[in-house]
Amino acid sequence: MTRRPKSGRRRPPKQHAGERLHGRVLGRVGPVFLVETTTTSQTTCIARGAGKTAVVGDRVEYIADIDAELANGLIVGVLNRKSTLARRDALGRKKQVLAANLDRIFIVSAIEPELREGLIDRYLVASETQDIEAHIVVNKTDLLTAAELDAITLRLRHYDALGYPVHYVSAKSNSGLTALETALADCVSILVGHSGVGKTSLINSICPGVSERVQAVSDATGRGQHTTTTSALYKLPKGGEVVDSPGVRSFGLWGITANEVKNYFPEFVEKSDGCKFADCQHIHEPKCAIRAALEEQTIDAKRYQSYLNIRQSLLDEGA
Repeated sequence: MTRRPKSGRRRPPKQHAGERLHGRVLGRVGPVFLVETTTTSQTTCIARGAGKTAVVGDRVEYIADIDAELANGLIVGVLNRKSTLARRDALGRKKQVLAANLDRIFIVSAIEPELREGLIDRYLVASETQDIEAHIVVNKTDLLTAAELDAITLRLRHYDALGYPVHYVSAKSNSGLTALETALADCVSILVGHSGVGKTSLINSICPGVSERVQAVSDATGRGQHTTTTSALYKLPKGGEVVDSPGVRSFGLWGITANEVKNYFPEFVEKSDGCKFADCQHIHEPKCAIRAALEEQTIDAKRYQSYLNIRQSLLDEGA
């Protein structure tokens, strides 16, 4: 049998009939999204074309009642975002957006696993690039003696001075959760941090029953995965919404160059007018106001080292 030669023309994309509706992504497991509709009901969607870029928190366009095996709708577009939290993917080559349309980021740390200011500072730079208000949370304070807690408070006091509130809490004993709940109210937030710091436990303490709703995301999508592998957005009882994100080992910055890092350290910006050179990178240049402040101990030495580390990592990545 002789085959007809190909014409070289592509077939037009398959058209999906139906009205375009608006919704918001509450969660994703595998290829299936859980979408909140304008009537606050929920539906499941898969994505095609521009819709494949959707993440938790995105406002999307979708078509309902398509002939699909996995879901009840098809996401076909993502509406304009006011902010994103993004990082480099595991290979360091592509942008990975973790969540969209955020007002605040809560960087959760603990003593177990070990508190890492370097990771905190990377998240703070990412938040500064998007004008997302940043808070720091130290969880598992029930594991600390009074003297140990005082030492950690002293160690992190410069963050408060920079305008990054620090919350000392315990999901186990409920200590400090009232103030944290207030900070989470009336905004869309995300909890981020190292694996094992207790982000989901904090949400469970503030919003009892969230574990069942977490599992409901997996049940609704039919994928059955555990929540540590995906992000999900939840409504809090006293107002506000929070995204619980998977834990990370590292956080590679995306979208800025090595020479731009200094612009996202507020204490550097405040003092940089005193530098001799407008493009001073605060490393070896003469008459650098930042290095002078470092010697005078008016800039935290660990923060300065974080700056050097972040800048070098971006140079190594070619940014």
